Amino acid sequence: MEVVNAESGNPSAAGATMTLNEGAYFESTVGIEDNSMLIGAPERAGTYIVTVARSGYHTWIRTDVVVTADECHVKTVSLRAELEPI
Repeated sequence: MEVVNAESGNPSAAGATMTLNEGAYFESTVGIEDNSMLIGAPERAGTYIVTVARSGYHTWIRTDVVVTADECHVKTVSLRAELEPI
C-alpha cells in the first residue's frame, strides 16, 4: 500500500500504522523512515478491512478489500491511502 499526504502527494508511511482485519485475523504494520509503502497479509487470501492511522491525519479506512489466490500464490492488491491532514 502506498501512503501519501493528500495535499502534497509526499510519501507519508513513516510512522503510520496499517491494520488488516478479517474475522479473527488481525495484523498491524508500522511504516519506517523514508518509506512510502506498507505491506501486509502475505500469502493470505481474504476480504479485509484496511485502516491507516498516523498522528496529525484523519484515519483512512477501506472495507471489503478482496485478496484472491490462484493455485500457487495470492494476487497482489495495490491500494493508495491519501491521508488528509487534521
